[in-house]
Amino acid sequence: MLDFAILFDSGGVLLLPDGNVIAEHAESFGITVTPYVAVRSMALADREIDLSAGRPDGGFARVWADYVGCSPTAAERLWWHLEREISSTVLWSQINQEAIRLFSELPPNVRRYVVSNADGRAHAELVNHGLSRHVEGVLDSGAIGVAKPDRRIFEMAAVALGVPLGRCIYVGDTIGGAAEGEPQTVLYDRFDVFARCPSVRHRRIRLLTELASLFADVSWIRETFTGNVETV
Repeated sequence: MLDFAILFDSGGVLLLPDGNVIAEHAESFGITVTPYVAVRSMALADREIDLSAGRPDGGFARVWADYVGCSPTAAERLWWHLEREISSTVLWSQINQEAIRLFSELPPNVRRYVVSNADGRAHAELVNHGLSRHVEGVLDSGAIGVAKPDRRIFEMAAVALGVPLGRCIYVGDTIGGAAEGEPQTVLYDRFDVFARCPSVRHRRIRLLTELASLFADVSWIRETFTGNVETV
């Protein structure tokens, strides 16, 4: 049986932002926002950054403010505070329960690795949340000096697994980290923010557990990994 691999992003896929933390701190800056809207607005702001090639007018905080409906200045002050005063371990502290279900449903020939643009603490955070035991390793751009979408970080993960890059997929919540060519990207779009973006050609999923169904679909495997599978 051929081995395949899923290369997961960490933040936004396995670990999710805590909307309660954002909403509680937002109050200190005169912003009233629900936890759900705070997190969904993060996804919308990230989408704008993706589609503008990383150059949205005003930066992340001001785009986030547009979707929240608050003062851009207050939003900038809030995000400056969150990024400098609040540990990422606290802000990105929600275990994605879909990931836990997915790990239990994937067949053993679908290997798992994490490829994260982080600050050197991605592995420790996954250990702290009990997620590291579900993957075979973690590559953190802050530790190795190579960041997505540089193809080399994906190649390193593929080599570590002993799986050809052509039989890997990358799963991320933004398109900014997607590689050109291999591995193919599956976009985890849990808020459906890319639904009306015809320029985004990646396969989209709303639930991580959809990946288990995809890897059980022989037709999808042959179509996705064309030229990299002989028999399935």
